[in-house]
Amino acid sequence: MKKLSTIFIILLLPLFCFAGLISNDEIQIKGAKPSDNYTVLEFNPGQDVIKDSKGISSTFLTTKFYYGFNDKKNDIGIEIPLLRNEGNNDGLNGLGDILLATNYTGNITKHLLYGLQMELNTPTATKDELGLGRFQISPAAFLEYSFSSGFFIAGGAKYYHTFWGDSDRETTNMLRLRTNFGYISPTDWWLIVDPKYYFNLKNGRKEIYLEFEAGFMFRGNVAFYLKPGFHAAGALHSKDWNMQIGVKFFNLI
Repeated sequence: MKKLSTIFIILLLPLFCFAGLISNDEIQIKGAKPSDNYTVLEFNPGQDVIKDSKGISSTFLTTKFYYGFNDKKNDIGIEIPLLRNEGNNDGLNGLGDILLATNYTGNITKHLLYGLQMELNTPTATKDELGLGRFQISPAAFLEYSFSSGFFIAGGAKYYHTFWGDSDRETTNMLRLRTNFGYISPTDWWLIVDPKYYFNLKNGRKEIYLEFEAGFMFRGNVAFYLKPGFHAAGALHSKDWNMQIGVKFFNLI
């Protein structure tokens, strides 16, 4: 936890150094909503607390790169997780499963958008505990409505299914329903409430997991965000709580 806090401070330090130099005329919100397909380089450290009472947790640093094209209607991306498990797997380091993704967004009306997504998890983990041991495909779709006042609401469904890989590893067959309730201010900060409902199709177990996101842009092409979350209800219980921060750099190429 101390090491994770140090990472947070290091990444947030530039924010405090440059905040006083920001001009509102230079800032543009990018990446706050799921329909923004920009070219983004992101660094995302965080911690998942699996069992708070037993001190079982997992720290991670994920590097993400997404390339937006077709007038921001499409993007393709890769996410590379570097993990360090603590608690009952003290000192376990290595590469996790690399994720490949593509997204498409289109307009139904001026304020109503739809999106399609496809993700593929690849079994690249250097240790069994750091990955699924199988390929996992995750198609998803969402609708988003943006109000002229700056509020927006989005809802979507995602399906997780593992297939080819280690026959001894557990398979995944799960559905996730998700909503976003968000606000983007005229001064380019945002808040999002993000409840997720998971349903394990294998055993019928369910979970409601609630996350929040707060972030802001500065200098037109850099964003910081903070994302805490916690288990709200259900027998599935993937983790007790989590904390993430993120730093995004837009349109570097």
